[in-house]
Amino acid sequence: MEPTIRGLEATRAMVTSPIQWQLLLALADQSQSTGRLLKQTSVRYRWHYWFGLFRLQRHQLVMFHMKQWCWSLTAAGETLRPILNAIQTCHATQKGGNSNDL
Repeated sequence: MEPTIRGLEATRAMVTSPIQWQLLLALADQSQSTGRLLKQTSVRYRWHYWFGLFRLQRHQLVMFHMKQWCWSLTAAGETLRPILNAIQTCHATQKGGNSNDL
């Protein structure tokens, strides 16, 4: 249990705002362009969006592909996939999904 707790603490130290979680959840499904990511997140001010993306990039959780002109999870970001899948499952359950799917 100790390594899991340390991993969770490390993740919480890197991903510090709701917008960062929204961006990670949006990228968990597929790589996306900047415009599409912006539409999927509930951001009041665009600088929150950019600050969240660049902070995730600084922690090497996301990267921008110049040729494809899109954002995606890095290998380190892929390690968060179990957490992101759990969040998506909980969100779907709250929206009226079947609680037995957990």
